[in-house]
Amino acid sequence: MKYYKLEYNSMNIKETGTQFQSIDGNFGDIQSINFPIEGKIDFNFALPEPFMERKAIPTTLLNAVFISNGFLIFKDYFIDFLKNFSIDEYQTWKIKVHYKNNVLTDYSLFNISYPKQRELIDFKNSSFYLGKFSDHKHVGEDINISDYDNYLSTLEVLKNSKDSFLKQKKVILDLRFVKVDMFKLWIDPLGGFYVSEELKTSIEEQRFTGMAFREVTEMDKRIEVVY
Repeated sequence: MKYYKLEYNSMNIKETGTQFQSIDGNFGDIQSINFPIEGKIDFNFALPEPFMERKAIPTTLLNAVFISNGFLIFKDYFIDFLKNFSIDEYQTWKIKVHYKNNVLTDYSLFNISYPKQRELIDFKNSSFYLGKFSDHKHVGEDINISDYDNYLSTLEVLKNSKDSFLKQKKVILDLRFVKVDMFKLWIDPLGGFYVSEELKTSIEEQRFTGMAFREVTEMDKRIEVVY
């Protein structure tokens, strides 16, 4: 079964009203807290309140440029719809969205708690190397990564470097045994939310708005997918 990255459809202005639906708002803590890359968010934080642009249309998936890729904003009815599918464990937070002279209260911040890079990325057969912040074209020495824990420990070591960081030549994504309809990854160039072909088809049949899909093999030349 094929998988697709779920994205905001910024190109369909007729549907969304404008390319970026919200560029301002009350940020809350969304940019000031280092949220965990995996695991449940078990602390309170000030929620964002997006201010929609004048021409924007309230779509099922709402785009607010100041909210990171770690979260999505969905209409509540869409989250109810997802309950009909197999979804990795997720959390939601009710938020206020300012639209013209009204406040919309039927949106929620959405996050999948446990990204699946440990299970789905074949680190041993992927290729990594050292890059430089000062020269993004620089290709340094190859770095062998054995597994996800080794990947994390390598990132930790490189945190002490002023100019070096880990880059990817090739990332192998093994989707042969995935059994869920929606999951999340955080590792570049794969960061984001993914849906199964079955869920994608159902979303399109229901005519939910503001969404676009890219098949994984079409996303980035560095990605190799095993189906």
